Amino acid sequence: MDNCNTTPNQSVKGTYDPGWNDPPKFTYNAQKTTPGRPRNFLNKRVAFPLSNSSTPTPPAPVNLPPMPALVPSAPPIYSNNVKNQIEDVQMDSENILKEVKGSLLEILENSIELGSKANDIKRRIAIMEEMWLGGKLNNNVYMQMKDLASCLKGDEPMKADEIHRALMVDHVSVVGTWMPGVKQLIHNSIARSELLGIEATDDS
Repeated sequence: MDNCNTTPNQSVKGTYDPGWNDPPKFTYNAQKTTPGRPRNFLNKRVAFPLSNSSTPTPPAPVNLPPMPALVPSAPPIYSNNVKNQIEDVQMDSENILKEVKGSLLEILENSIELGSKANDIKRRIAIMEEMWLGGKLNNNVYMQMKDLASCLKGDEPMKADEIHRALMVDHVSVVGTWMPGVKQLIHNSIARSELLGIEATDDS
């Protein structure tokens, strides 16, 4: 018999393709870890140094002198003449009203050129009389209206107009309802005086 020399099949190393069910291969590189430093413990209590200096003492209170009592202000001093004048006005207010009303109505009757305006002026003079008797006017209004009527009666309408303006500025709340009637009388008197002055110039 022939000796059959069988040579074993030598395994050839080659690439190996893993199958779908082969377990995966992991590559693990161990890293050297440096030994940790000792931990700092921050929960230790540290004694707080006490100060040897003493606390400052508060300053002694200062004794202030007592505040002087407030002196009440003295009442305004009026001269005896002013007091007497006010008292006279209070006692003679009705007589002053009669004088003022009489002068205004007399001037109105002599101003026929006013025409239909005369009725409105009479109505406003009646309002003045009602407020006067009702105590709604003051002594300053009494005296200024007396001067105004006197100026109109004495042919001084410009002075009467100045008094009228002062009353409207200082006492408009009490004279505003009836003063327009007096104003018409004043302006009519001014126009008449100017007309008479022109006629006198022409005659000369």
